[in-house]
Amino acid sequence: MLLYLIGWKKTPTFSFNSDGIPEAAISIIVPVRNEEKNIQSILSSLSKQAYPKNKYEVIVVDDFSEDNTIAAAKALNISIIKIIPLSGKGGKKNAITEGVKNASGDLIVTTDADCEMGDKWLSAINSFYQKEKPKLMVGPVLLKAEKSFFQIIQSQEITVLTACAGAALYYDMPILCSGANLIYEKEAFLAVNGYEGNDSIPSGDDVFLMFKIHKQFPKQVKYVKSRDGAVYTHPATALDAALNQRNRWASKTFSYEDMIVLAIALLVFLTNLFLVLFFLLFLVKGVGLILFLLLAGMKITVDYLILNSANAFFSKKNHTASFFLISIFYPVYVSLIGFCAPFTGYSWKGRKP
Repeated sequence: MLLYLIGWKKTPTFSFNSDGIPEAAISIIVPVRNEEKNIQSILSSLSKQAYPKNKYEVIVVDDFSEDNTIAAAKALNISIIKIIPLSGKGGKKNAITEGVKNASGDLIVTTDADCEMGDKWLSAINSFYQKEKPKLMVGPVLLKAEKSFFQIIQSQEITVLTACAGAALYYDMPILCSGANLIYEKEAFLAVNGYEGNDSIPSGDDVFLMFKIHKQFPKQVKYVKSRDGAVYTHPATALDAALNQRNRWASKTFSYEDMIVLAIALLVFLTNLFLVLFFLLFLVKGVGLILFLLLAGMKITVDYLILNSANAFFSKKNHTASFFLISIFYPVYVSLIGFCAPFTGYSWKGRKP
């Protein structure tokens, strides 16, 4: 985590200037399933991008929605939006693959229906692409409109994760990304045969593709450290929804082939598990308090430094008291998720893997 803190601080901040910069043809793919409540908001946000309308398109791929998602999308009557029904097997990977097949742009951008972005989002992405020419770009994903303590701690977790994603790419050692803000060349997607080899895994449409492209194109996966390039979504309002989401994230860990990523996941799990065990040892036997305080102190200090740095960059409030309070319970949460993920299922949009 100290290395990630250093990597985050050393990752250059990207401030874009679109003057005289070529404009790539961009296809934004939005896979949707039962997103009636969100679809008009995201499409409205995408249609207001400060990017030439003849240079980008929005492809909505309907993954067998059972509500009025598509009717709501069509009601907007926005010319740059194409709506494609998914045929054959459902699932997010198949929806994105179908979107890529129908994409006219050279640059593919994926996002989710429950997201929002500023009007300079595409311009920032294009400027970064024209400067760096990476095969894949990882964009920041953050939470917004956090009100309750429960929502604040979700936001803190996501903020640290996006900072770690950027820091890892500083060392050219990718560990995670989010399909809510993922950008790649269409040619790169086709060169690695998309999700082939991972298509049987329900989750992981983002990280598995990133790993494949990084393996074939070393040093050509970059992090867009830009406030304008960030995407925002809302925190879960119910505990079971948040835990289901984290369980889904953790479930794909056992399918990773990269030993570095597996080692980091194991290190995170064991660190939190040992914190719990040392505390239980102290309660039962009256020993282990020094080990517990030492390990907890180091962990909390470094975690806070990363969170503080990322919050400052993205202009987010610190909520210091909430951070230290949740740090008491976080090791239990990570330990339980780590133990339960291999043996419990999860659902996504009414589907179970």
